[in-house]
Amino acid sequence: MSLTADDFAEYLRSSDDVDDRPLGEALADLSIDVDVDSVEAVREARERT
Repeated sequence: MSLTADDFAEYLRSSDDVDDRPLGEALADLSIDVDVDSVEAVREARERT
């Protein structure tokens, strides 16, 4: 799935919004790290228990 600017059009701020952060920064704040080695993550979780 690819996202385009049109996918975010309804979330763009109007000029009267107080928060001046660019959309890219706001999305980065909401992002998650999807580049995770799942095998390593499971091993670490097992070691913690």
